[in-house]
Amino acid sequence: MNGRAGAGDGQVPERTPTPQIWVRTYDGQEIIGRLLRRWQAPDGQWFYEVSLTLWAHANVHGQDVAEPADITFSVPATHVAPVPDTSYEGVPVRRHPAAIARARTGRKPTTPPPAEPGTGPGKSGDADWPQVRGDDTDRWKIDHPRYAYTQTGPRRTIVHHSSCFTASRGPAELTTAQAVEALRQPGAVACGVCGADRLGGRPRPR
Repeated sequence: MNGRAGAGDGQVPERTPTPQIWVRTYDGQEIIGRLLRRWQAPDGQWFYEVSLTLWAHANVHGQDVAEPADITFSVPATHVAPVPDTSYEGVPVRRHPAAIARARTGRKPTTPPPAEPGTGPGKSGDADWPQVRGDDTDRWKIDHPRYAYTQTGPRRTIVHHSSCFTASRGPAELTTAQAVEALRQPGAVACGVCGADRLGGRPRPR
């Protein structure tokens, strides 16, 4: 044995420490959570997995009550800070193998080859999907993708045809003229799956 007590020694193993840590939320609030682990993404970024206890609704024997409930989420390392006089020794750390290899060799991660024309979802040979009529009967919609906290510049929007399977749910109410105008706005891109790129906007990168 290595001298550390474990379950096989007839003793209760030590719990993994979950020290308190300051967290800055997306809207600028500062709260204290409990640090569960630190982990590294393939690109080398570090994240802190934090637990926070909030209130949650529950129905107990037909009675509505509020009880404590833990939620777990990952926070970028730039948005946490240590609590003074708190030890973080023993908190699990997981590094991604790709990040370790890149740090040792300086290699860049490989990128998958671009998809061949006519082989993606909704494509079959030379047949177009969906059928964009190209007249005033077409309807379009705008998606607002989530964006990283580090992103700068105008928020990205994506214009889709009403029948596009990659678009989010919801009504498609824009006319073709309105869709063209939407594509002229900063940050707007056209979906290349459904034919929105035929409207003349900047194609969405795949």
